[in-house]
Amino acid sequence: MRERAGVLLGGLLLVAAGCSPRAEPQATVADLDWACGATRCTATFALAAGDDAETVLVRVRAYAGASVADREIVGEQRERVSLRAGATRRLTVTVPTQRPADRLRVIVERDRD
Repeated sequence: MRERAGVLLGGLLLVAAGCSPRAEPQATVADLDWACGATRCTATFALAAGDDAETVLVRVRAYAGASVADREIVGEQRERVSLRAGATRRLTVTVPTQRPADRLRVIVERDRD
């Protein structure tokens, strides 16, 4: 019985950890401006921290394809960024591309390292 309760408690702790507000970064992207040429894209944007300091991984992805079904990643650049609580930082990122891109996206992830 005690073993079963321990397994149940362990499972609940794992679920709670996955659902905690810290599972996703609090940093947000604003003022995105981008342009793409034949071999690269350039993106300028503001990255704003939430209430806590955090280090995030920013992925800037370039896509080619007129529709979602045809879309593929043609370039990606990763940047590791440390932000103080409540701070905003402007970034300019250049993404080398395999061919011209039609769309660009900035993805903010929690830094796992």
